[in-house]
Formats: sequence, C-alpha cells, structure tokens
Amino acid sequence: MIVPHRIVFGNGSARNVRDEARTLGAKSILLVAGSHIVKSAVLTGIMRSLRARGSKVHIFSEVEPEPSIETADHVAEKVRERRFDLVCGVGGGSVMDIAKIASMMATNTGKVRKYLGVDLINRPGLPKILVPTTAGTGSEMTPNAIIGTHDGTKAAIISNYAMAETAIVDPMLTLSLPPRHTASSGVDALTHAVESHISLDANPITDLLSLRAVELIARYLPTVFSKPGDVEARSAMALASMMAGISIANAGTCSGHAAAYGYAGKYKIPHGFSVGIALPYILEFSLASCQRKAEAIAEALGERAPHLGSADAARQTVIAIVRLMKRVECPMSLSQMDIPREDIGSIARGMLKMTRLLVHNPRPIDESDAVRIVTRMWEGTLDCGQPTKPLDAGG
Repeated sequence: MIVPHRIVFGNGSARNVRDEARTLGAKSILLVAGSHIVKSAVLTGIMRSLRARGSKVHIFSEVEPEPSIETADHVAEKVRERRFDLVCGVGGGSVMDIAKIASMMATNTGKVRKYLGVDLINRPGLPKILVPTTAGTGSEMTPNAIIGTHDGTKAAIISNYAMAETAIVDPMLTLSLPPRHTASSGVDALTHAVESHISLDANPITDLLSLRAVELIARYLPTVFSKPGDVEARSAMALASMMAGISIANAGTCSGHAAAYGYAGKYKIPHGFSVGIALPYILEFSLASCQRKAEAIAEALGERAPHLGSADAARQTVIAIVRLMKRVECPMSLSQMDIPREDIGSIARGMLKMTRLLVHNPRPIDESDAVRIVTRMWEGTLDCGQPTKPLDAGG
C-alpha cells in the first residue's frame, strides 16, 4: 500500500501547516493555490502562519481548472528560479496536481512532457504538503498528477515521487464550496470508490476503504448539496474522499476515467462530472464480470433488496447510483454537455488508448464495445432505464 508519509485529518487541522513545515525544515516555501482563493481567509491564514516562523513564502496562483501543460511548464520554471525547500499546495485537485509537478520539476530537468507516463521521474522532488479545499479528487492521497495536453486530451505523470510528505485534510475548508462544485467533487469521490472497488487490482484493504467511502457518500452527499453548512456532512465527505483517494492510489481507476479523458479537457467539463457521466454505463457494461462486487456496492448504497437474485441486485446498483447522481443534479449524458454525436468515434478511440486504466477493468473492452458504451453515454440510455428521465423503483 502506498499512502502519504503523514496524514493529518480533522476539523481545524489546517492550522497545523506551520508545525508540519517546521518538521520538514522549510525556510523557503512555494505556495501553490488557485487564483480564486488567493485573497481568501483560508490562504491568508496559512500564509500568516508560515511567515510567523520566519519562512519566506512565494505564491504561484496561475492554476486554472483542468490545468494545461503550459501551466505545468510555467510552474516548473518558477520553482527552478529560486532555492525552495518545500512546496505547499492549497486548493482543489488541479492545484494538488500542479503542486506535485512543482515539487518534481525542481529536481528533474527539462520540459514536463518528457515525464508524462509511469515511473519516468528520475529523482525525488522537494518535500510537499498538500491541503485540499474540496472533497472529491483525493489527489492529496495519490501518486498522480493530471494535466491537459495540446490535443485537448489529458495525460498523467505517475510516480511514487509525487506522493505527499504530508496531507492535511481539514473538512472546514470545504464549507464555502457552492453546490455545483460540491456535487462535482462528491461524484468524483463516488466514481473513485466504485471504480477502485471493481478494479482487478483491488485488494482487501482497498475494498474496505472503497465500500466505506460509498456508504458515506450515499448518506452525506445529498446533505452537503442541499445544506452546505452542515459540518458533520462535510466531515464525512472529506473522509470519504480521502478513503477513495487511497483506494485509487493502490487499486487504480477503470474505463470510466479512460472514457472521460477523451472529452473532459476538450469540452472543459469539470472532472467530477466528466467521470460521473461515464460511471453508470461503465458499471453496467462490467456487471457480468464483477457481480459480487456490484452487490457489495449496492449494500453500501443502502439499496440491496433481500428478495432480489444476484444479477438483479447487481443491476440495482446501477439504478441506485443514477438516483444518487440525479439528486445532486449531475449531468447524465454526453448530449447534455453539448458534445456532438459525431465525436462518439473519437471519444471511443481515445478511451481505448488509455491502456493503463483499461487494464484495471473487470471486463475487457474492444473497439465495438467502446463505441457502444460511448453511444449509450451520448444518448443517455441504460438497460435498466434511461438516466436522463426519472427512474421508478424497479428501474
């Protein structure tokens, strides 16, 4: 199992940033943050805390949603201009990923593009503290850094050197998230939990984490969507996101993420919604090869009907996920996101290129399968019902 060297979780835990920086011997810090939180009370407090112990803090705030490779190269230039001894990322998944890249590029030469792939980083990066302000990506728990490439698709740097020295997960930092961002983040965590649970590389520990994450998300995501200030629900979602993040770091994600790589960047769809759109279709396709896993997910969702047979219980899982996603107004088809029907073929081809993700899928996917799955994603049709329309109790 790979996890950050140290995990600090709990309400108010962000105040520990200064002590964690001291433990890591930081005197010159690159603070990576999104432009929208540069003047926020959260970031101001963290900066004040770090500077109070005499650290020099320099801010890199040019992180856009779904960051581009140009942004990755820009932060690489910045981190190489000075002698930093710590990178601290405060923000959502995009900020976490750029902070990881800053850490690694400080000690590895050349453009970021040469490191896209698995285990291509040659040297350990600067120590890093990652502080998420959303509950969904789980990026503070993973060895992945995701960026957009010039052709509109996404690529990843995957390396154990991307793992955080310290991850600080403070649910209170998510209280100001608006409902749409809360929903997208929560659906992202749900997708991580489900895909890592059905992954061929799941293990008993990731199974425990992923199912508990599903249980918490099913119970608390609708609450944080409708009652953003509910601290108990925010804490539960932060915990679920963290658990799902650890699970994907070790079991991987599957073909839902592979499909999303083909359209999320090109059409600027928030990551959580982009993978969420794919989730029920990928799960339904995979049911025949992961029936027991699907039953376990149904139970975690609180939807398992004792009178159902195994196959029907597995299908009920898809219906339950659709219901949950609709409660937080997640889009349920590619056509809802104004993606042209003529892009179905290119999205399917892009999906098949993501072999590092497809190898985790419990059911193999060939070219005809990919086209059929993406077509259904565009139309919004499932064997158990139509997710773009209300589903009754029987699907």
